[in-house]
Amino acid sequence: MKTNATQTTAGLYNNCERNRAFTLIELLVVMATLAVLAVLILPALAKSGDNGARMVCLNNLRQLGTALNLYTGENQDYMPWPNWGSDDSPPCPRGWLYAGRPYPWPITGYHPPSVTYWQSYWVPRLKSGVCWQYIQNPNVFMCPVDAAVNVGNYLWLTRPNKLSTYIMNGASCYFPPNGNNATYGYATCKESQIWSPLCILLWEPDQNMDNNCYNDGASYPGPEPASSAQEGLANLHVTGGDVLTVSGSAQCMTVAGYTNELSIHTKNRLWWNPQSGNGR
Repeated sequence: MKTNATQTTAGLYNNCERNRAFTLIELLVVMATLAVLAVLILPALAKSGDNGARMVCLNNLRQLGTALNLYTGENQDYMPWPNWGSDDSPPCPRGWLYAGRPYPWPITGYHPPSVTYWQSYWVPRLKSGVCWQYIQNPNVFMCPVDAAVNVGNYLWLTRPNKLSTYIMNGASCYFPPNGNNATYGYATCKESQIWSPLCILLWEPDQNMDNNCYNDGASYPGPEPASSAQEGLANLHVTGGDVLTVSGSAQCMTVAGYTNELSIHTKNRLWWNPQSGNGR
């Protein structure tokens, strides 16, 4: 009887082991379910992971907006020179981002292939701009996504302006044409001349679309007149990029929303040159 009991117990144990095993069909169902869940969840996780970087970026723009508003308040409401071009000496004034050139040497078209070398001149060049007196923190000028993803890659190394992720709308100095930065005597508009406080003053341009958007500290918001160059909003934050309005508010903007604004043929949030009827 003892032997039979032992055999019976062992037999039951073996049967349980066999019943606990997954069949091939069950494994396939589990794998398919996990795959579906991954498709549904991963985009949401990626978006939530960017939220921290986007909050830092928006805070950067708010601080820059405060600095620019302080500047205009101390300068009879006039906007700072937006660094439209890179003139080496007066009468070109100090710009919002730098004075003279964005890089410290006079050789046009040469950019150092070293991140370490850039780090040595980054802060000194920022100190030459008019915004530094109000901020004095170089990280405010750089979107964390730009710093994490682009610093060191080919396009970043070849762009003359490595001082800031953000560039200023050239509407503030009336878009001087044909590369002649002194066409209007380096004049800038007053903040009160801009038709709406919601007009976009700073944004994150798309260097993958046109790296010339980083040849200085300002740009056209869209395709340049009489040029094949394309400008646009960077897709640094999943759905688009961040912008700063004239009022000093920082906002998220989708690439589609930016493109739609560009397509408006009259004066709009991106094209707001006070000297022009259509803002261009």
